[in-house]
Amino acid sequence: MKTTNKLIFELKDGVYDSLLKDAASSDDITRQRGRLCDAISGFERDFGQMEVSVYCAPFTIPLLGDFTEAQNGAVLSAAINSELVVVICESEDKMVHVYSEAKGILELDPWGLRRNENEVHTLKGLVRGMLAELKLRGYEIGGFNAYILGHAPFDLDEIYVPTFEVLITRAIFELFNHGELNKYELAEIGQCASNSHYDVPSGTSRQLASCMGGFSFADFKKPGVPISSKVIGEVLPRDYRLVLTKLYPKTILNDRTDIAALGDIVHELRQVAGIIGARVLRDVNNDVLLEHAEKIRDELGDRALLRAFCYMGEIIRTLEASSYIITDDIERFINTFKSASDSRFKYLQSYGVAGAPTFEELAIAISVSDELLYDSGATAIMGDGSHGISAAIAAMGRVESYIKSMQKIFGDDAGTEISEIYEFSKTRQFRLI
Repeated sequence: MKTTNKLIFELKDGVYDSLLKDAASSDDITRQRGRLCDAISGFERDFGQMEVSVYCAPFTIPLLGDFTEAQNGAVLSAAINSELVVVICESEDKMVHVYSEAKGILELDPWGLRRNENEVHTLKGLVRGMLAELKLRGYEIGGFNAYILGHAPFDLDEIYVPTFEVLITRAIFELFNHGELNKYELAEIGQCASNSHYDVPSGTSRQLASCMGGFSFADFKKPGVPISSKVIGEVLPRDYRLVLTKLYPKTILNDRTDIAALGDIVHELRQVAGIIGARVLRDVNNDVLLEHAEKIRDELGDRALLRAFCYMGEIIRTLEASSYIITDDIERFINTFKSASDSRFKYLQSYGVAGAPTFEELAIAISVSDELLYDSGATAIMGDGSHGISAAIAAMGRVESYIKSMQKIFGDDAGTEISEIYEFSKTRQFRLI
C-alpha cells in the first residue's frame, strides 16, 4: 500500500504503465490513468491522505445466452470501456464508510450482518451481504473506508451490481486476509449477496465476465463447476462499437406494460424440463423436446414450448459466436448475433405484451435497426426485454447516422440523449497497488 499523494504522482509519471498495458488495450492507457487518478483524488478529498489499495474492473454486457444460465446454459459477454475503480483502506473506527459516485454515501457496522428488510435493493444491503458471506466462509472482515468511481450505462443495476460485487469482495478479502480469491469464489460471493440481502436472483455469469474482461465465455453445463475463459480475438474491438439505446424510461415501465404478462422465462424453462423428466434443459436434445411437445403445450401452453426452442438454439449460437471471435470472422459473428435476436423476438416472446398493439418500441427498435445497419451490424434487446434497452453492434462508419435515426424515432421532444456509445474493451480486473 502507498499513500494517495504518492500514487497520484507515480501514476502521472508512468510508473504503472506496464501494469496498465497488461490489463487494458494500449490505446486505453491514458484514459485509465486519468480514471485512477480521479478515484484516488476523490478518496483523498473524502477521507484524507492515507495508505490505500486501488482496484479496477470493467462493466460488461451479456451478448448471447444470458437467459440460459439457470438451465446450465452458456453465456458470451463483452467488457466495455467503462469501469469501476475502488480505492480502499482499513478504517480507524472499525466501521464501514463507502462513498460511491453513482450511489452516494453509506455507513454500516460490519458486525451486524443480518438481512435488513429496509436495505433490500440498496448498496448498503449488498455490502452487508458480501461481508456476511465472507464471514460465513470463515474469512476475516472488518471496517474500511472506500471511494468508488464509475457509472454503469444508464445507471442500470443489472450492469453495475455484478462489477461492484466482485471488486468490493476482492478488496475486502485482500484487506483482511492473505492471498487472493479465485474468480469463481468471487462470483459466488456476489451471487449469494444478491440473493440473500439485495433480494435479486442472480447467477454468476456477469460476475465472471467482469473478472475476466475482454470477450469472455462461461459454460455452466456441469453444475457448480462452470468453465469460463477469456475469448482471444481482435475483430470487434478494432472495427465496431456497441450502441446502447434507452427506448423508454424504466420508471414508467409498469404504467405502460403488464410485467406479469411477460412471464418468468426461467420458471417456464424449469417447468418444461420437469415435464420431460430432465433436471435441466441442457441435458435434453431437440428430438426429445419434440417428443414431449404435445404434453408441454397441453400443460404449460405454447409459449413455454417456444421458449424451450429458443433456449436450445441459443446454446448453439453462443458456442458458435465464441468461435467466430477466435477465427476473426466478423461476418459470421454478426449473423449469429442477429439470428439470436430474431429467435428471442419470435420464440422468447418477452419484447411486448399481447393486447397492447400501441406499445411496441422494442420490436420497432429491432426492425429499424435491421434497416439502418443491414450488412454493417445488428441489434438485440438486453436481457429478457423488460428494460427497454437495445444493444446494437455497429460498424464505426454507421454509428453516427444510426444514432441520429434512433433519436428521431424514439427520442422525446426535449431532445434528451437516448443513446450511449461504447468501445469493446480488453480491460480485465486488476489491482494497482
